[in-house]
Formats: sequence, C-alpha cells, structure tokens
Amino acid sequence: MFVKIRAESEQPALLAKLKALLQQHPGPLATVLFYEQGQKVLALSDAYRIKPSRELFAEMEDMLGQDTVRVK
Repeated sequence: MFVKIRAESEQPALLAKLKALLQQHPGPLATVLFYEQGQKVLALSDAYRIKPSRELFAEMEDMLGQDTVRVK
C-alpha cells in the first residue's frame, strides 16, 4: 500500500496517529510512505503491515486527505 504524505501532513503527532492506526489492522500488506514535499519514499517495517479494508482506507483518507491511499 502506498500512502502519500502531503506537506501539511508532515507533523509528528499526525504521523504517530497514522502509525497507531496501521498497527490496529495487522495483515500481510506492506506499507510505503511517499513524502510529497521531499519526493522521498520510506518502506515501513513489518510492524506496519496491514490487512486492507475500506474502513481503514477511509480512516486514513480522513486523516491525510482524499486520494492519499493506493493499493498496488
């Protein structure tokens, strides 16, 4: 799963909240963050592998903005 982190979302408290949310949905799918401002890609550790669900993606987009979550 690819997660776009926009410049306005690059806040430690928000990113901590995102990581906590990911850990509540453990599963097989790896999570990769794409930092839009610095054009950086960060593959998260296995602790942040998720079980994809519409509920999870909706919560993430509420937190980070529309069109920030992609599964490939």
